[in-house]
Amino acid sequence: MHKEDNPDVVLVKCDVTEGNPDGFYRLDKSLFVEGEHEIYVPELEPSKYESKTVAELKTLLAEAGMDVPEHAKKADLVALCLSFGG
Repeated sequence: MHKEDNPDVVLVKCDVTEGNPDGFYRLDKSLFVEGEHEIYVPELEPSKYESKTVAELKTLLAEAGMDVPEHAKKADLVALCLSFGG
């Protein structure tokens, strides 16, 4: 599951757009309205990263300043990409 550093924030599902390719945004829990907002669960959503190659994922992570384990598996790289919302 997506690790959120701030426990007062929830990930809310939204449409994928050019400005927000992730399909979620962060919302303060106090503003969350059941029935109006839907919790984003990364494990249930298709990822834009899953169609990328290992080399492409490593490049994305390196460009974002992330340390990339040399022998990381694709699933681990996808999880890293999702963890920083990149």
